[in-house]
Amino acid sequence: MKLARIVGWTLAMTVLAPAATLVAHERKEVAGLEVVFGAEPEPAINGDKQFLRWRFLKDKQPFGDIEELVATVKRNGKTFGPFNGRMTPREPGVVSTQHIFTSIGEYEATLTFRKKGDATVHTITFAFKIGDRKTLETP
Repeated sequence: MKLARIVGWTLAMTVLAPAATLVAHERKEVAGLEVVFGAEPEPAINGDKQFLRWRFLKDKQPFGDIEELVATVKRNGKTFGPFNGRMTPREPGVVSTQHIFTSIGEYEATLTFRKKGDATVHTITFAFKIGDRKTLETP
């Protein structure tokens, strides 16, 4: 049964992830850095463990000299958090927070951070969606 679930999930991710990736990963610039935001695993659905990830790049290279990483999540005007962000050990320049979303819908994730050696606090906000796991279909 477990093998069937893994195979089914792999097939679903093969079919659904490419389309979700195009929509889910958004890029913005702040403080001279390019920030790429997304949820993993994709597609982001309710009831599963999700990681919100911010990838920091400078001159197209991973940039990890950031600190004081704090995230909040907002849905329907209500703010949740703060959540401490952490640098991902195996992925330089990637900050993540871990969540289990119980409701489907539109959300906003806001991350505040400082560059090491700079007192300025920077903020960046991204919109994202949590889908309904009941509508996830396996081919």
